[in-house]
Amino acid sequence: MFPNKNEMDIRRQLGEISIPEHTMEALDNYFLKGWQPGGFLSGILTNNLYGAVSSADIANRHAIYEITKWLTTERLPSHSFGSEEKVRHWLNDTDGIRTKFVEKIEKEYIWKTLKG
Repeated sequence: MFPNKNEMDIRRQLGEISIPEHTMEALDNYFLKGWQPGGFLSGILTNNLYGAVSSADIANRHAIYEITKWLTTERLPSHSFGSEEKVRHWLNDTDGIRTKFVEKIEKEYIWKTLKG
C-alpha cells in the first residue's frame, strides 16, 4: 500500500506510477502520521478541485489524475478523505480512526515480511 522508496523507484521505472516522490511522501505522512498536507493535497483530499489546481506545482498539475486514481484504488479508508470534515477527523484521529488504520497496515506489513 505504502511502498518503500526502493519499491517506488521500481514502480516508476516500470511506468506503473507517475506520482511525484515528494507528493507520495506527503500522502504517507498524512495517512500514517496525521500530518497536515499542503494546499495542493488538502485540495485533493477535500474534493476542492480549484484549491488543488491553483496551488499545485508543475509536477502535481500533471499528476492530478494519477493521485486521485491512487486514492481510490489503494484500499484507503473512505472516511480519510473526500470532505473537509473527513480530513479534519483524520488529522485529529477522532475515535482513533487513523490509529486503527496504521495498526492494520503495520500488521499487514509484518505478516508479509514474515511470509517472505
